[in-house]
Amino acid sequence: MGATVVNGLTASYWAGNKPPDYKNTDLDKALKTYEGVAGKTLKIPKDLIPPVPKSNVGDIDDCIAKMKSAISELEKGKTILNQIVTALKAVQAAAAKTSADLTKLSKGKDVDESKYKAAATNASSIGSLAAGELKDVQ
Repeated sequence: MGATVVNGLTASYWAGNKPPDYKNTDLDKALKTYEGVAGKTLKIPKDLIPPVPKSNVGDIDDCIAKMKSAISELEKGKTILNQIVTALKAVQAAAAKTSADLTKLSKGKDVDESKYKAAATNASSIGSLAAGELKDVQ
C-alpha cells in the first residue's frame, strides 16, 4: 500500500472536502490567491553581498554598485515574501471563519451534522497549515 501526499493548501483539496451546499467561497478565493504566489521562489545567492573592498576609489565604487544591485535583489525578494505572507494570512482568516460557519451550520435542520463537522475540521486544519507556512516566511 502506497502513501499519497496531499497538499491541503489548495482550492481543489478544499473543494473536495466542503459540503456541496456550502455557498461561502471566501476560503476558496483565499486558497486560489495563495496558489498563485505559492509557486514563486526566492533564492539568495551566497555571494550576493560583495566582499569588503580595498581602500581605493575604484574598488569602493565597484563595491557600492554591487551593494546597490544586492539591495535591489533583496527588495524584490521581500516583495515576493510579502505577497506570500498576505495570502497566507488571508487563508488563515478565511479558514477560521469557514470553520466557525460550518460548525454553526452543523446544528441546523436537514443537514448531515457529521459532514459539516468534518468540513469544519478540515477548514481549521487548512488554517493551521497556513500558520505553519507563515512561520517559515515571516
